[in-house]
Amino acid sequence: MTIKRQVVPFKNQDKLKEGLLKTQGGSYVHISRYGKEIKGSWEKFAETDEQDKLEQGLIKVHWTIEDYIPIDSLEEIREYDCFVATTVYGSGDASQVRTLREFKDNVLMQSTSGRAAVDFYYGGAGKITADFIREHLPSTIPTIRRGLDVLVKRYSAQRK
Repeated sequence: MTIKRQVVPFKNQDKLKEGLLKTQGGSYVHISRYGKEIKGSWEKFAETDEQDKLEQGLIKVHWTIEDYIPIDSLEEIREYDCFVATTVYGSGDASQVRTLREFKDNVLMQSTSGRAAVDFYYGGAGKITADFIREHLPSTIPTIRRGLDVLVKRYSAQRK
């Protein structure tokens, strides 16, 4: 399940320095966990430490023609999905998908090469791969699931 949020206008944003966007209802979300559909392509927002124009009302995005977009043009944003895992397990809410998100946050995002892989994945490769699997290679889903199950099991065992 994709989590969608309505962003309040820039003038009402009060925690941008902390990397947080204020949404309708007064809740906050981490900028780097969200993105937006731009010109037909889903774009992930840059990491908080890369956001250098928030005070000017601009948010930096990855892998797009436009490097920055006005916060006031965001309107609805959504949390980025684990595209392949969601395709393989059938739901973004599956426990395995939640574990893989945690692996991404706690392992991959802790190294330069891991962050580069995540940026590549969320820059379009993940969605393209998931769409290709779903449309052209659905018979490979059980095999991919077995491979991801191994990763989920090993990571889960390390956490204990």
